[in-house]
Amino acid sequence: MKHSKIKLSPKPSVLGAILLTALPGLSAAETAQNVVADGKASNSLTAVLPEMTVTAESGKAATQTATEKYKLPAVTESVTREKMEDTINVMNTEDAIKYLPNILVRKRYIGDKEMPVSMRTSGTGSSARSLIYADGILLSSLLGNNNSMTGSPRWNMVSPSEIERVDVMYGPFSAAYSGNSIGGVIDITTRMPEKFEAGGGVQSAWQEYDVYGHTDVYDSQQYTANLGSRHGDFSWRFDVSHLDAHSQPISYTYLPTSSGAGGVAVTGAVGDVDKTGSQRIFAIGEGNIRHTVQDNFKWKLAYDITPTLKASYTLGLWQNDESGGFNSYLRNASTGTPVNSGLINMNGRNYNLGSTFAENDYQQMHWSHGMALKSNTGGIFDWELTGSVINYGQDEQRAPTVAPNLAAAGGAGTITSLNDTGWHTVDAKGIWRPDSAWGPHHVSFGFHHDLYELNNQQYATSNWIYGGQGRLNTNSQGKTETNAFWLQEAWTFDPDWTLTLGGRLENWNAFDGTNTGTNGRTINQSNRSDLRFSPKASLAWKPTDSWKFTSSIAQAYRFPTVTELFQGTNITVSGTSNIVNPNPTLKPEEALSSELSAQYFLSEGSLRLSLFHEKVYDAIYSQTTFSPTTNSTLSFAQNIDQISTYGWEFSGEHSNVVFDGLDLAGNVTWANSRIDKNAALPASVGKYQPRVPEWRASATATYHVTKDFTSSVSGRYSSQQYGQIDNSDVNPDTYTGTGSAFFVVDTRAKYQLTKQLTLSAGIDNITNEKYWLFHVFPQRTYIAELKFNY
Repeated sequence: MKHSKIKLSPKPSVLGAILLTALPGLSAAETAQNVVADGKASNSLTAVLPEMTVTAESGKAATQTATEKYKLPAVTESVTREKMEDTINVMNTEDAIKYLPNILVRKRYIGDKEMPVSMRTSGTGSSARSLIYADGILLSSLLGNNNSMTGSPRWNMVSPSEIERVDVMYGPFSAAYSGNSIGGVIDITTRMPEKFEAGGGVQSAWQEYDVYGHTDVYDSQQYTANLGSRHGDFSWRFDVSHLDAHSQPISYTYLPTSSGAGGVAVTGAVGDVDKTGSQRIFAIGEGNIRHTVQDNFKWKLAYDITPTLKASYTLGLWQNDESGGFNSYLRNASTGTPVNSGLINMNGRNYNLGSTFAENDYQQMHWSHGMALKSNTGGIFDWELTGSVINYGQDEQRAPTVAPNLAAAGGAGTITSLNDTGWHTVDAKGIWRPDSAWGPHHVSFGFHHDLYELNNQQYATSNWIYGGQGRLNTNSQGKTETNAFWLQEAWTFDPDWTLTLGGRLENWNAFDGTNTGTNGRTINQSNRSDLRFSPKASLAWKPTDSWKFTSSIAQAYRFPTVTELFQGTNITVSGTSNIVNPNPTLKPEEALSSELSAQYFLSEGSLRLSLFHEKVYDAIYSQTTFSPTTNSTLSFAQNIDQISTYGWEFSGEHSNVVFDGLDLAGNVTWANSRIDKNAALPASVGKYQPRVPEWRASATATYHVTKDFTSSVSGRYSSQQYGQIDNSDVNPDTYTGTGSAFFVVDTRAKYQLTKQLTLSAGIDNITNEKYWLFHVFPQRTYIAELKFNY
């Protein structure tokens, strides 16, 4: 703890009167005697006041949100560490936000490394339309705009045990953030110790699984520990976690095209209907049954150079050793033994399984660095310098290209590498708080720099398990860079009115793009540059302490990512080859967003209603066509001329409803998001934007039974969504069907055994809802946790 002495001046001060009433032994009447009728304090005030020592946590500046410090105009929803512990079964960091309004994280299993976010007007296939930070370190991967490793946030760089709070800002209404905030900004604040502390925990989870008549139970365990302390002006914290998780099947295998002659008669295939509603031939097995072993290490150091100037450094290391297995449904009709390779005969037709069933293996080690120097005087001027680096030190996937019987012995395969891919960011910010006769001002400004680098090669190897890199199959490389200046002022020109005006000037560059295909031909892509300005405006009116109305409008540009411009690869889904080509000519997305919100503040809660509208011009989506030349499906990122979204969002929370100890929170959103113009695919006009459902809602009821025992029940709902831009995937309840309607109920109970020990237990998806978002999502999962904190 840091202590400082303050003296109350005999100058006029309402604050002085308030502090007087708070002093022990000093009544309101005695206070009144020291404040004269004209509002000036009498000189006797200094005689009445004893010397005071005000104690404040020196870490308080760290818990001040960006919205509070820089007076940002966006609607913000938050979840605190206490609420997480009471209401959410948190196995991984991304779980913390799953009950906040209009948010979905595409988390397929515990330990998933590919988890994009859907926010209000943007789906999970548009990961580059959201920004995720942890203490100034950018976790969003703006290398890509998809569900792959290049487009999914690095949630794994944060341990749940270190989270202090998470704040979500909706929309691109602040000039402090790039156009990648079209969906919103998720800001994670972690905590630093004020004294010596140590803690740890053990979590276990068991998932029941039943798809296509095949059942199983998949278990996961996680072990965490943290240690930290403060020594004068220096504080430190170390967090470590170890996860050993088993997932349900993430993919399914279907009969390949009939070919060959002869074959072993088999049984066990399951009839199915595909996402378009057509009869799919047969499901013959499960794939990508993940076994994930992850280790996360986090070191944080902070030093108070002065009482108002703080330096900090964060070092993170994430390691992932992951394998994907398979399970064949096929059985030899004569012997009953499993069949996963070779020629088969089913219903009188012959098929060659080849490498239809295949394993894969990931070896990953990612580093993160975060550096910050921040002032927090609360006076006329404050500033901060932050920088972050994330580097894929090692990132390799190995997979066989031969049948399982040959792969088991270490047959031929491929090595796909993202080694040395990564990004860095630099931000310089300042805030000037001049006062004037026309009301207080909060003028914030800054400079932003980022650089993203893609290094993506695929090599042939003679032994997929431990062989070295052989012939180069494909190579995709490239970089994007953005330099931006921004300025924003929040002017309270009347006690009830605040006008916020801002703008952001961004210079974007794409360069060093190169593509090498399987034919050995190399294409050096042309360098590109663009300059765009994004204006912002917001007007807030607070007529009473209970009501606040805010109207905001903003323009934002989301520039193409490295992979959209430069990454080319081959992807096989359900036996169909998709050649994914880069598109170096993409135009940036341009969004025009507006929002009108009304907030009502209760004695122990609040209510909010927001109306929102957004038009996105040149929206970037992967569109698919069939190429007769290659006799395969060709996919690449293209611009959709215009998408419009409008809707409303209601959110509310209240403590001690009806009786003490019962807290309620909930939200519901309706969004109508349609494609208005699309010259590349006219059949998509009038259709829903992919992965943006019409309805989304969640609610939580928490009951504090005693001071030591808390229980809660939560529900999440989403209406059907589509994955194809022409909405041709009309059957969502199957593999590759993107967007089942679902209603999931979760429960949690927490009991404080002792001052140091906490026991928690919960069930996610207690009703065992079976729903799909391309992949089948987790079914009923039991979670138990024992935590120790000293």
